Amino acid sequence: MANWAKSQEQLTGLPVVKRAKHSIHFDKGNGEIVANFSGAPCHYEENGEWKPIDTKLLLLPDGFYGCPHSDVKIHKDGRVKAGGYQQKSALVAAKEGVVDGDKIVREFKFGTQYLYMKEDGFRQETVITRPPTTAEAKYLIASESGELPSKYKRSDITAVDADGAVHEFVNLGQFKKWLDSAAYPVTIDPDFSVQPDATAGKDTHINTLNNTNWGSDTRIIVGYQSYYFRGLLQFDLSSIPTSSTVSSSTVTLKNGTSSPSGYAFHRLLVAWEESANWLNRITSSPTAWSANGGQSGTDYTATATATGTHLGSNVDQWDITSDAQYWVTNPSSNYGNIIIADGSGRVDFASSDNGTESLRPLLSVTYTAGSAGVPKHFLHYARLRSN
Repeated sequence: MANWAKSQEQLTGLPVVKRAKHSIHFDKGNGEIVANFSGAPCHYEENGEWKPIDTKLLLLPDGFYGCPHSDVKIHKDGRVKAGGYQQKSALVAAKEGVVDGDKIVREFKFGTQYLYMKEDGFRQETVITRPPTTAEAKYLIASESGELPSKYKRSDITAVDADGAVHEFVNLGQFKKWLDSAAYPVTIDPDFSVQPDATAGKDTHINTLNNTNWGSDTRIIVGYQSYYFRGLLQFDLSSIPTSSTVSSSTVTLKNGTSSPSGYAFHRLLVAWEESANWLNRITSSPTAWSANGGQSGTDYTATATATGTHLGSNVDQWDITSDAQYWVTNPSSNYGNIIIADGSGRVDFASSDNGTESLRPLLSVTYTAGSAGVPKHFLHYARLRSN
C-alpha cells in the first residue's frame, strides 16, 4: 500500500517543514531544506491541511472499501464507484474478492482480477491464463453506468501478453481474435486517474513500435531492442519558492533491468502529456514533436544534463542540479527530462504507477529558501514537534 510521505519521514528522521501534493520538505537544521518529490500524489488536502495518503482499503458503512483521500470505492463483488459512475467486470464463475492491503483480489474460472486503490484513482488488472471462448470474452470488459466525474481521466483498455505484444481494445471481435493467438498469461488493464495539471508529476515512455498510451504503465523503458524507447519524466517543484538557491538535486530510478551502452538526461523544452507517443507530445489536442520521438535543440536541450550507464544494482542516480535550479527560478518552463539511450539494450525502470512505492522515481532537492521561503517561526515549530 502507498504511504510514501510517512516512509520518507522514517527514512530521513528530520522535522517536516512543508507538505504539498507531490512532495515533503525537511529541515536539515543548517539553513538548508531537503525536499523529496514523488511522481504520484503523496498528500491530500482536508480542511486546508495536507495529510499523507495511505491507500490501505478500509471498510465503509455501505459494504464498499475506500480511503480517506479518495471518492473511489471498491466492492468485493468487483464493482467500482466514483461519484455517480460505476463499472464492473462480470467475469465467469467469479468468487467473492479478498481484501489485500490496497487491493481486492478476485479469482474466476480462468484467471485473477486485481482491483487497486491508487493515490489518484483506480487501477484494474485482469490476468487470464488461457484463451477465452466467445461467450467468456465479453465478460472480461467492464460494463459501465453513469458519468465518470470530470476530474478523472479514463485510460485506454490494453492487453499485454507474455511476450510483450500489446493489443489496444477497439471491439470485442478484434479482441477475441488477438487473444486466440496471444502468449499466455495475458494482462488486461483498464483504469482511470485524476486529470493531471500542466506541472504535476508524471512519467511515461514512448517507442517507435506503435502509438500506444503508456502513461499508466508500471515501467519507464529506455534503450533499443528492435525499436527505440525514450523515457519522459517530470516532477512538480512548485512547492519550492522561486527565490530559493538549489545546492544539489538527484534523480533516483530503481528496478532497472538489462542495460544499453549508455544513456543521458536532457532537459525538455516543450510541454507534453502522460499519454504522449512517438508522434505526438500532446494527444488531447494532437501536437507533434518537431521530429518523431523528439528533436535535439528544439524539443530538448542538445547538451545532456547528466549521462551514465546502468549500474546493475537496481538503483541508478543522476545529478540534475542545474535543471532543478532552472525550474525553481522559471517554474513555467518545467517540462521535465527526456532520457535517451545511445546504444542497444534496454532498461525497464519502475514508474510512478508501480505498485511498490519505494521503487518509484524520486527527485531529491536540497535548497536554501530566499526571503519568500519558509517562515522562521514555522521552522521553530517543526523542530519543537519533532522533539
